[in-house]
Amino acid sequence: MLQKRIKVDTANLAQGMYVAQLDRSWLETPFIKHGFQVSSEDEIGLLRKFCKHVYVDVSQSDASEQDILQAHQESGALNDPFSASQIRRPMVAAGKRRGRLGGFLRRLASGSAGATEGGRTPIHVEAPRAMEAYVAVGATMEDVLRKGKKGRPLDIEPLYAAVAPMAASVQRNPDAMAWLGFVRKREPGHFSYTITTAVWALIMGHGMGLTGRRLSNLAVGALLLDIGNTQIPKSIGTKPGPLTDEEYSVMRMHVDYGLKIIGKSSGVPDEVIHMIRYHHERFDGSGYPEGLSGDVPVYGRIAGLIDCYDAMISRRPYADPKCAYDAVRELNRLAGKKFQPEVVEQFVRAIGMFPTGSLVELNTGEIAIVIEQNAQHRLRPKLLVMLNADRLPVRNNKVVDLSTRPDRSDRRNARWITGGFEAGSFDIDPKDYFLRPAGRA
Repeated sequence: MLQKRIKVDTANLAQGMYVAQLDRSWLETPFIKHGFQVSSEDEIGLLRKFCKHVYVDVSQSDASEQDILQAHQESGALNDPFSASQIRRPMVAAGKRRGRLGGFLRRLASGSAGATEGGRTPIHVEAPRAMEAYVAVGATMEDVLRKGKKGRPLDIEPLYAAVAPMAASVQRNPDAMAWLGFVRKREPGHFSYTITTAVWALIMGHGMGLTGRRLSNLAVGALLLDIGNTQIPKSIGTKPGPLTDEEYSVMRMHVDYGLKIIGKSSGVPDEVIHMIRYHHERFDGSGYPEGLSGDVPVYGRIAGLIDCYDAMISRRPYADPKCAYDAVRELNRLAGKKFQPEVVEQFVRAIGMFPTGSLVELNTGEIAIVIEQNAQHRLRPKLLVMLNADRLPVRNNKVVDLSTRPDRSDRRNARWITGGFEAGSFDIDPKDYFLRPAGRA
């Protein structure tokens, strides 16, 4: 059999693959053998520390050629999905979007499936697994942030291992992780802001059809966006009022601090570095630290948007949180100004105009929680009614699928959403409602 070598990112390596060549000299690594079959997770971890990609010899691998080709397809740099050549139709106003962003979303995954219309794990089944994955990432981030505070190099591999269950949960049912993001916003915790940014990144990436390394890079980059904040004086980082010009200049240094910490760490992909470097750059050139407008890499553009969204719905020392609906409307307002319109559109498609887990008001005056998105009708999600028109708790919570209800006032049983509320309003804690099935209306 002729030798056949296939390039594979180390994030996609698996046991049984024969590593025939590295992306650097073997002498720059601790490997004694110049070519070997991967036989343990320790070997994979070591390869990831020193290499971004390797070349796998199909003829000497126990792994199948199909598995190696799949790993290859999930590797490599991401083409710009938001370029003019990829977008076949213009941005339209929220509430009037129909159809899809053309075929480029499917092409992104090189033939692998993205978000599915059906076959999702029920949200009350997926929610406990989503919670377990979320908590595990929080525990890993505690160690990462401790090292960051000391300015020490980071071990990137535990982060990839930690985000894998989160990514798997999003792929089974993104609504469960979206709900969890809003639940954790209500709870005191030093790491919730960081982790929920990764939640939105995973949901957006999954909606774009990203898998494997591409999706993991997006999540890890989101977790590390503000690693440089560990070097900012607490008196500035937690100041309850507006920052002075001098304090703001110090705060902006967190990007440089983050890049220095990452620069000491080995095996950090370019996409993750791009997210840290560019997450405060803006489409119109008004961002920092470089004031770029048209030269921001794809992952950097995504990072800027998800970071802004998470900040808007978070309680901060100097600002009250927006409700999810108002935050999405604000992003739409900023499209073409602070953010590339196509990036905003893709985010809204993934997260929904009324994100899962958010509180909304109906035309009837009832208050409900969004429990599931409707891929065909983004303004018509499934809801769990919590309060009646008099703002009193309903006796039996019921699910209302807006896609099955009329949206005109002259029709009987018409229902539509009129606005949203901050998480925790009316003392409603949605946690328990997502852990069990509810009745239907």
